[in-house]
Amino acid sequence: MSRKIFWLVFLFLTIQVYSQNKPLTLQDCIDMALKESPDYKLANIQMKSSKAGISASYSGILPRLSSSLGARSSTQGPSEYVFNNITFRRGDTTTYYYNFGLNLYQNIYDGGKWWNNIKLAKLLFSNSRLYMEQVRQYIIMNVTQKFYELLKAQQMLKVYQSALESSEEQLKKTEELFRVGKVAERDVFKARVNVGNNKLSLLQQKTAVENAQMELNFAIGRAPDVPIVVVEKEYKRPIKISKEEAVNAALSNNLELTMMEMEKEAAFINYKINKADLYPSIYSSFSYSRGGAEFSKVYTPLDKWWNTSIGITLSWSIFDGFSRKSRIIQSWLDYKSYDEKIDKKKKEVLKQVDALLNMLNTYIEMLEISGVNIKSAEEDLRLAREMYKLNSATLLEVLDAEVKLTRAKAVMISTMYDAKIAEAQLLYLMGEL
Repeated sequence: MSRKIFWLVFLFLTIQVYSQNKPLTLQDCIDMALKESPDYKLANIQMKSSKAGISASYSGILPRLSSSLGARSSTQGPSEYVFNNITFRRGDTTTYYYNFGLNLYQNIYDGGKWWNNIKLAKLLFSNSRLYMEQVRQYIIMNVTQKFYELLKAQQMLKVYQSALESSEEQLKKTEELFRVGKVAERDVFKARVNVGNNKLSLLQQKTAVENAQMELNFAIGRAPDVPIVVVEKEYKRPIKISKEEAVNAALSNNLELTMMEMEKEAAFINYKINKADLYPSIYSSFSYSRGGAEFSKVYTPLDKWWNTSIGITLSWSIFDGFSRKSRIIQSWLDYKSYDEKIDKKKKEVLKQVDALLNMLNTYIEMLEISGVNIKSAEEDLRLAREMYKLNSATLLEVLDAEVKLTRAKAVMISTMYDAKIAEAQLLYLMGEL
C-alpha cells in the first residue's frame, strides 16, 4: 500500500514540475491570463449585473400589487360621565379589529420615464458587454507585448552567449599567435577586455530576461518568481496595413470610442428622463379590504365586511425650488460635453494609429535590411579573422567585426519582436485583436 502511495505522490509531483516548466506558446499565455485576470472576472460580473438591471427597468410600467394582514387592539381606561345630574362610571374596555387588504397600483403616464428607463438599461447592458470585450482585447494586447518582450530577451541572451563564446575562441587564438610570436602582447590584452565586455553584456541580459519573466508572469496571473519558458513555433512577419484601412477600422471599431458613443446616447436618455418631470403623471389605483372586530370576519362570509375603492390620479409638480430645472440643465450639458470628448478621442486614436503604422512599416522594412546586414557582418568577420591570421589585419579590425555582427543580430531580434508588439497595439486600436 505504501508503494502505491509513493508512486502516486511521485507521479503528482512529476506532473506539477512538468506543467510549471512546460514551454508556453502565446495562446497558452493568453488563455491563462483570461482565466485568471481579476479585471476580466469583474467585467463579467458587471455585465451580469447590467443584464439584471433590464428586468428591474420594467418596474416603471408593470402593475404593483401588495397585500396586508393586520390585527389591532385598543384599550380605554376607566371613565365617568354625567347625564341628567347622574354620574355614570365605566370600567376599562378593549376593542379588537382585524383586517386584510389588497392594493393595486398602475402607472399610466409619467412623461416618458418608464420607456426611457428601459432603453437606458438595455444600453447599459450593451455597454457592459462592450467593456468586457475591451478588457479581453486589452489583456490579449498586454500579454502579447510581455510575451514578445520575453522572447526578445531570450533571443538576445543567445546572441550575447554566442558573442562571448566567439570572443573566448578569439582569445585562445590570439594567445596561441602571441606564443609563436606572430602578434604583440597588447592584442592579448585587447582580446581579454573584449571577453570581459561580453561577459558584462551577458550578465545584464540575464537580468533583462528575469525582469521580462516577472512581467509576463504578472500579466498572466502567476507569481512573479515562477519559472517560465516561452516558445514560438514559427515567426510570422507582420503584414502591411494601409493607412485608409487602419483609420476606417479604428474609427468604426475602436472599443473605447464606441463605448464613448454609447455613453453619449445614455446621457441623452438621462436628459429625457429628467425632462419628463416637466409633464404631469397619471396613475390609477384599486384597493380591496375586509375585516372586523372578530378575526373570522377577515375570511368569512365573503359577501360581507368588505370595502373597495378605485381611483385615478393626475399629479403635476408646479414648483420645486428650481431643482428640476437644475437637473435638466446639468443633464443637457453633460450630454453636449460628449461632442468634445468624442472629437478629442478620435484625434487621439488617429494620432496613435498614424504613429503605430509608421513604426510598423519601418520595422517591416528594417527586417528586410537586417537580414542582409547579418550576412554582410558574418562575411566581414570571416575575412577579418583570415586576414588577422595572415597579419594583414589588426585585432581591432577583428573585434570591430565581431561587435558589428553582434549588433546586427541584436537589431534583427529587436526589430522582429518590436514589430509584433506594434502590430498587436495597432490591432487593439482597430478593435480587431
